[in-house]
Amino acid sequence: MYLHVMKLKWVSLIGSMLLLVGLLVYTFKQFNGFALSMDFSGGIKIELNRDANITVDSLRGFFEKEKISTLVQVVDKASGDRIKIEIGGKTQQDLTARAESQKALLEKSGYPVNAIDYLKFILQTKLLPAKADKLDFKSAEQVGPTIGKYLQTNALYLVISALVLITIYVAFRFRFNFAIGALIASVHDLIITVGVIGVLQIPLSIPVAAALLTILGYSINDTIVIFDRIRENAKGQEELGIELIVDKSIMQSLTRTINTTGTTVVAILPIYFFGDEGLRDLARVLIFGILIGTYSSNFVASPIVVIWDNIVKRRRA
Repeated sequence: MYLHVMKLKWVSLIGSMLLLVGLLVYTFKQFNGFALSMDFSGGIKIELNRDANITVDSLRGFFEKEKISTLVQVVDKASGDRIKIEIGGKTQQDLTARAESQKALLEKSGYPVNAIDYLKFILQTKLLPAKADKLDFKSAEQVGPTIGKYLQTNALYLVISALVLITIYVAFRFRFNFAIGALIASVHDLIITVGVIGVLQIPLSIPVAAALLTILGYSINDTIVIFDRIRENAKGQEELGIELIVDKSIMQSLTRTINTTGTTVVAILPIYFFGDEGLRDLARVLIFGILIGTYSSNFVASPIVVIWDNIVKRRRA
């Protein structure tokens, strides 16, 4: 009793392509592209202590009212005492321009004319009570656009290097058509996961890039298990045909695939439920990516092997 997955190989591949296009179109139509963290876009990162007047909700409401695009998160979820504010490069430029336009007022109040001190000024005068102590940021740092671009480029190089190494490894361990299947499945996992990231507007960052590399490693491991079964089942059973061999191999690996994916997702769930907001984003990326990788190992990589094998046989005939 087999799943006969290969009878639906074109359905699975076309379905993946439609999902991919849909995710990217929605991301660019609804949000005008991906959300970039300060790691990639440059900007300002600030940490301050929470008190009765400074809370995540009050800061989010204040910045929304002031039309300042920010990411406000709790740094230490256990205590909730510290709050992190991240401001992208474009917003930083806007704040600098606002500071320049109010130069006289800032200097009169004893504030230097720059984006960080302008934030201190408006928080002090507009958010805090009139007689409140002077606001003091625990830390405030700027990441320039050059550094952000450098990190973005390096993250891209890491992902491309991983794809190349995966392809070479599979080509040596199996055959060329297996390497093509693994490469297409890996690219499929990356693009669809990035599409999900865009739809959920999870900021692209160094931790997210690390999550994508983790997903690649997880996906190729699952793919190799199935490929190994295909190679073993093909020995002495060539008369069955490649489609039946692949169906048999997927069926034999299915229990292992479900158990491995399930236990991995269960291990990540505590991070999602109990971690801070940054870790929750990381957990969401990992969960979606692992599920997508499990799908691609069975319904993308394996069909590519079958299609390639059929093309080669027709050319030889």
